Amino acid sequence: MFKVGALRHRNFRILWIATLLSSTARWADLVVVGWLTLVLTDSPLMVGIVTGCKMAGYLLAPMMGVLADRMDRRKLLIMASLISGGVTLTMLVLLLTDSLSIGHLIVLSLISSLTWALDHPTRQAFTPDLVGKDDLTNAVAMNAVATEMTVVIGPAFGGLLIPAFGMSGAYALIAFIYLLDLGALLRLKHAKHPIEQAPPRKHEPPLKSLIAGFHYAWSHQTVFVLLLIAFMLNFFVAPYRYSFLPLFSRYVLDAGPTGYGMLTATAGLGALTAGLLVVSLGNFKRRGLFVVIGGLLWPATLFMFSLSDSYYLSLGIVFFAGLAQAITWTLIATLILSNTAPEMRGRVMGLRTGVVISLPFGNLFAGAVAESFGVQIALGAYGICAAALMVWIILKVPALSKLQ
Repeated sequence: MFKVGALRHRNFRILWIATLLSSTARWADLVVVGWLTLVLTDSPLMVGIVTGCKMAGYLLAPMMGVLADRMDRRKLLIMASLISGGVTLTMLVLLLTDSLSIGHLIVLSLISSLTWALDHPTRQAFTPDLVGKDDLTNAVAMNAVATEMTVVIGPAFGGLLIPAFGMSGAYALIAFIYLLDLGALLRLKHAKHPIEQAPPRKHEPPLKSLIAGFHYAWSHQTVFVLLLIAFMLNFFVAPYRYSFLPLFSRYVLDAGPTGYGMLTATAGLGALTAGLLVVSLGNFKRRGLFVVIGGLLWPATLFMFSLSDSYYLSLGIVFFAGLAQAITWTLIATLILSNTAPEMRGRVMGLRTGVVISLPFGNLFAGAVAESFGVQIALGAYGICAAALMVWIILKVPALSKLQ
């Protein structure tokens, strides 16, 4: 029986629907842009560059976290949705006029990365404002479920629509989903109950606020270690979805865009299963232990994936990779939020989003290594490095597994 206590809060229900919509659009976009880059360039390195650009804006995420602590979070989310929709419409126009170049892809990917960097910490910091402390774990897990549901739906849309309607059809759908997302966010102001506000935040200079956020994370071991794990996993493990899956689909498994979409969707199905499991458990104990298990299982599954040349075996492996990924990310976010003072949540979640800056570098390096040594060797090496570093962190911080 699933516990959905967080959905008792009307404003959170509205935000949850918006998360479903925006995440669907983003995942569809990631699948389409990865395959589109291969079609334009036939270069693994360029796939790494473009997917890296999709994440590059996370470098500014700590400053976006400052904005989330100082401004109306609903308005910030609306702004991010408007810009994302605008980028998607620009892509659609360029495709319809046969004007799209790799330069356009890089520039538009950089712009959309800024909206991601704004949206994620704002959405995460907004969640505790809408639910009580008792429902926080459930709310974070429900957000993860929404995201991972769309990891199943979005890639399936992207992968199946490309052969059916072409790239322009895929982007027309993505633009429509962003419009629905904007409509859901606008409904927040019409909710029956007013949005609860976090404790008042001092209007100090932005740079001082940013430095205070860094100092807070550095001086709180739990927050710092969890951020370190997120940084490491984003560099070595998370690139499997963005850079490695399109390369495996084309060069190892010969699965085409539909197979690529199904691989990404299967990883999302595993993550969705894990999210539903966390939701069903409610506010359970020893969450740190599950971070440790997930942080070891995730790279192990990717090492196994690197050895596979069977499409159906690969589908099974990425299911478990998605399962481990969702457990790890959901509980890292929950532990950070539950161990952070309310007035610092925007900045700390900005830092949590900011450590994703390791992901574009991981994507870029993955493309370069794959082009030089082959995609299977590159992914196998990534999995080994991640597992080794995770073991080192566990040995250095044995209290990690005891976090509640």
